[in-house]
Amino acid sequence: MKTKLRLLALVFAVATISLQCSTDKDETPTVPSVIEQFFKAGTFAHEGKTLNYQECDFQSSLDGPSVLVVVLHGQYANGSDNVSQLRQDAMIKVWQYLYSCNIKAMMLAPQCPMGYDWDEDPAKTSRVTMSEYLKALIEHYVVKWPSIDLSRIYIMGYSDAYKPAGAGGVWRMLSEYPDMFAAGMVVASNPDDSISPAKVAKTPVLFVKGESDI
Repeated sequence: MKTKLRLLALVFAVATISLQCSTDKDETPTVPSVIEQFFKAGTFAHEGKTLNYQECDFQSSLDGPSVLVVVLHGQYANGSDNVSQLRQDAMIKVWQYLYSCNIKAMMLAPQCPMGYDWDEDPAKTSRVTMSEYLKALIEHYVVKWPSIDLSRIYIMGYSDAYKPAGAGGVWRMLSEYPDMFAAGMVVASNPDDSISPAKVAKTPVLFVKGESDI
């Protein structure tokens, strides 16, 4: 419980833009240098489809296991360039927090392809949904990086363009796989009727929503 509460404090700090762990804001690299110097592009093939992602390893020299933070982007970053998801402000805020606070962690930022949505309802489609692809990616990723603490996998998503996008994807993942995550953060989207409240309730969630959000 203490671990979950600590990470909830972490994601709340990410949501609070004014919070800075570094006393000198200039110590945090700019967005272009984040993309060019700190993230590494990767691809994951599953069920005949390739899912692009970016990964970043924080403080790998520190002792102990790493936290895994999965971040789902908003609708405007859908595509195949495997870069657009890193250019959204919320994504950078997560990175800045992990970087400036010297947290030993892995950050995983997949990119949703065009024509797909993070929050697809498996009951309404006959193909593999993005939640199934994400589950497979995460399972593959923790095998690839055995230093990840399986009890500290966190997921955060945000929405834009008046669509659930990443935030809807978090609701979906927490509903479909309630035992996978230590905590989640949802920004700017309500769950739809296909989301199970009982399953979501198994995971601590920080929900951030403004009056104009969907």
